[in-house]
Amino acid sequence: MPVVVHIPSHMRDMSGGRARVEVPAGTLRSVFDALEERCPGIRELILDDGRIRGDLAVAINTTVTENNLLERVEEGDEVHLVPAIAGG
Repeated sequence: MPVVVHIPSHMRDMSGGRARVEVPAGTLRSVFDALEERCPGIRELILDDGRIRGDLAVAINTTVTENNLLERVEEGDEVHLVPAIAGG
């Protein structure tokens, strides 16, 4: 069973309009590498200088990661890419 990555609407141009993309389990970094293979160019919307961008939160299932790209993502897990909400 693969990992499901939930793609926010502003990134769906890179995913061919898909809201979810399935990739193999592994570390969070390998999940993003696999996502990049399926959706070329999406990595630059997720990572900046090898770290999760400041305007994005990443949750594995319901737990927000602390920018740990070595965190394990198991088969059946869901990765949520959550853009920051700006207010004024």
